[in-house]
Amino acid sequence: MSLSSLKKSAPSAEVKAITVDEFIQGADFYAHGLTLLPKQAVCKADDEPLKRATFTLGKVAIGKLNALSAQTGIAKSRLIRLWLDSQDMVATAKH
Repeated sequence: MSLSSLKKSAPSAEVKAITVDEFIQGADFYAHGLTLLPKQAVCKADDEPLKRATFTLGKVAIGKLNALSAQTGIAKSRLIRLWLDSQDMVATAKH
């Protein structure tokens, strides 16, 4: 065995650098049994201008939305957009 075999090799997988805040958010999601959407899925909604929408939810739905927003630290409107995006993925997968 020679010392040349102990050289540091290139990493086998590319590691994406993340911020401390992203790491903590990912850990919080994991602790609550949630998963993060890939950044590409989140960015596509952010690329277009937003329009105001008015709708009515019952007390139970509002309570669930408030609780999820408090747990995740994500705004309620963003949670709804993320849910809608996930429904697009489910509909696409079924067809």
